[in-house]
Amino acid sequence: MTSEIIESTASNSSFSKLVPGLQIAVDSTSLGEFKTCERKYYLGIVLGWRQRAESVHLIFGIWVHEAREIYDALRAKGASHDDSVDTVLDSLLRATWNKGLKRPWISDHKEKNRLSLILTVVWYLDGLAKEDPLATVLRKDGSPMVELSFRFDSRFVAKSSNEAVMLCGHLDRIAEMGGASYISDIKTTTHSLSPQFFDQFTPGNQFSMYAIAGRVAFGFQIKSLIVDGIQVGVNFSRFQRGLVARSEEFLVEWLDEVTQEWLPRMESSAKSQRWIANDKVCDMYGGCPFRPVCSRPPSSRNQWLKANYVKRIWDPLQIRGDV
Repeated sequence: MTSEIIESTASNSSFSKLVPGLQIAVDSTSLGEFKTCERKYYLGIVLGWRQRAESVHLIFGIWVHEAREIYDALRAKGASHDDSVDTVLDSLLRATWNKGLKRPWISDHKEKNRLSLILTVVWYLDGLAKEDPLATVLRKDGSPMVELSFRFDSRFVAKSSNEAVMLCGHLDRIAEMGGASYISDIKTTTHSLSPQFFDQFTPGNQFSMYAIAGRVAFGFQIKSLIVDGIQVGVNFSRFQRGLVARSEEFLVEWLDEVTQEWLPRMESSAKSQRWIANDKVCDMYGGCPFRPVCSRPPSSRNQWLKANYVKRIWDPLQIRGDV
């Protein structure tokens, strides 16, 4: 087990080189996986296994985020709305073209496919983005604060290696409205944009870490987080903006639990080389991708992984924007 961990994390800068399996740069995804199921975290984050076919929801969401990032960057440079949309569309058409197979990206998902992606992005940019009361914050050089990588000291030090553990990740953008600062994000769904859609983000690792990062890593007194919800349907898309609040007391409690409980547990699992399965969540969130693995005898799991999964490195320290 130890040799496999060392091999899997050798080129991953977010893992300790002193204690195999100890993550010293933790993002909301890693923390969320560990909270959900230690074994899922071990297989997916530590060892880097994933399903061969990428999730259509993940791919679709990434492209929508990239579209808004390109749009904001162009508008910050003085480009018109129409010219910015044209550039975004050109980028999306190129990104969704498979050069190797000489064909466009094909999705068998009835709502999320290449056509719905293009239409959704155009409708979104022509609607919420074009007349957005949220103004993207600009740096001194005039560049927009979009797709920002961050890292900050969690104030937890792993006793086994004497290494400080960082919290890290990536923000969509920092924006201002009415003199207040906000963190803005986009979430796509095939479900209706009901109050329950926005309620799902509280409590939650991602936005709690974002709110703290906005203050600690970037120096903004974040008033709230704002989510642009996008419902993608067959031949339509709907858009709704919602607030996701994080009070000071809430953030203090969240960070305290992370540093006093969850990070020590992650270190304990690495030290013992044991990541326990939580079999009460196997059928949640559409079913765990590693359910077929855990259903098999331990002696045959590695063989099953190699035959049905592929490796990728989950390194949240890889820079996307500016720290």
